[in-house]
Amino acid sequence: MPRLTPGYRDARRRQIIDAARRCFTRSGFQATSMQDIFTESGLSAGAVYGYFTSKEALVAAIIEEVVAEITAGFDDVLNNEALPPLPEVLERLFTALDKQDTRREFAALVVQVWAEAVRNPILGATLAGSYRTMREKFVRLVKRFQQEGQLDPAAKPGDVARVLTTFGPAFLFQQALLDGVGAKAFSRGVHPLLLAPQTVGSRRGDE
Repeated sequence: MPRLTPGYRDARRRQIIDAARRCFTRSGFQATSMQDIFTESGLSAGAVYGYFTSKEALVAAIIEEVVAEITAGFDDVLNNEALPPLPEVLERLFTALDKQDTRREFAALVVQVWAEAVRNPILGATLAGSYRTMREKFVRLVKRFQQEGQLDPAAKPGDVARVLTTFGPAFLFQQALLDGVGAKAFSRGVHPLLLAPQTVGSRRGDE
């Protein structure tokens, strides 16, 4: 039997993940069986299990891809000598989430996975790990913003990062349920909240 090239393996893995995403968004995580994924992908059970041993492993791969795209955006920002305004950084986060295929279906999938993670320790551990990764990136960003005077230097970076990390889930939750919730619309709502402390401080100084 000829050796499988890395390119072939990557393409087959992509085929399985895409099939799983379609099944999850169409039927929900709980109602989707591995057999559904075999059928959707057009592959045998052995072929799929050669890459993923369970639905949880497939969800982990989907989450890993999304988190990798978002954290790559954070790294681009952190590697710049001068940081863009914090609202612009958050808009990049929302835009990365907004790009996920049919966005409302993806958001609905994420909400289902969150619900399942409460009672599924494997999914719970996966989501907790992705959350910690995001929070660590935000901690680094907060420290940089404090150094550049964009955030209160007395604030605890971990506390600020914990709140900022919730914006992504809040965006997806609303996108799953409501129409018209896109990255730009959500960013417009966040922007004045982040600028409010500076505005209040400047007004007090004028009094």
